[in-house]
Amino acid sequence: MNLIVTTRQEPQYLRFEVEGRWQHGDALKLAYLIKAAQGRLAVDRFMVDLHRVTGEPGSGEKFLVCDRLLRVFQPPVRVALIGDAALVDSDTAVTVGANVPGIALFLHEREGLAWLVG
Repeated sequence: MNLIVTTRQEPQYLRFEVEGRWQHGDALKLAYLIKAAQGRLAVDRFMVDLHRVTGEPGSGEKFLVCDRLLRVFQPPVRVALIGDAALVDSDTAVTVGANVPGIALFLHEREGLAWLVG
């Protein structure tokens, strides 16, 4: 994986800070990294800060992290993504539903935190 990921346990969720230029396949690798942390720590709330993630200059391609998270998680998991909607496939995010995990993109951490633990 081309991305650098740091993890920090918070009282109600697990926080991931991601940085670097994403390449094809990094979204699925990130999703499985988060899934592995879920198995080790038995948590179901995650905040993923993508503010320091960049794409290929001039490319209109999106970082498909929402789609990949939907593939690896089951309810009641909730993932708050913090970042730019122009980079992430936010049209795939699902914030409600009994049969799907909650995944939402927020521009500001404060809003994401309110949704995640609220």
